[in-house]
Amino acid sequence: MRGLPAFERLADQHDRSAFDCGEPALNSYLRRYARQNPSRNFGGTRVAVARRGDTRVLGYYTLLVRSVERQPRPQSSNLPPDGVGVTLLGRLAVDRTSQGFGIGTAMLMRALKQTEFASQTVGIYASVVDALNERARGWYLSFGFQSFLDAPSHLIQTIGEIRELKLT
Repeated sequence: MRGLPAFERLADQHDRSAFDCGEPALNSYLRRYARQNPSRNFGGTRVAVARRGDTRVLGYYTLLVRSVERQPRPQSSNLPPDGVGVTLLGRLAVDRTSQGFGIGTAMLMRALKQTEFASQTVGIYASVVDALNERARGWYLSFGFQSFLDAPSHLIQTIGEIRELKLT
């Protein structure tokens, strides 16, 4: 693939049946649940395609709104005593045939940009993600995410840290 992918809201025309990222749970989510969730306001799934209008899904990610309680937090965070609003990067996956071309990074940057944009009008403190495994955890840590003290796979990046990435 050449250049960055185009991003579209997941729709009926996108072929989800052939998608295989190597993780059965992520494949199943895209095939069975991702189209249902927006209609029930459970989350928004975006797909990466080679060009606008293409039906082949190269990758996808889902954003949801959640809250995080104060404890136990990363040592460097300064959360208020009450819970704070966050976006949850619920899933992010790239088809095996498209891995290694920067699509995952492009999707993550887009998700963080969407989070930062939403934070300008809604009380969003950070983006959080639950890393599927150690490899994924290391990948997210390389982008500045930090682990929660009680769960190393539960990661957070504050809006301030996202703004430092200068994604706009």
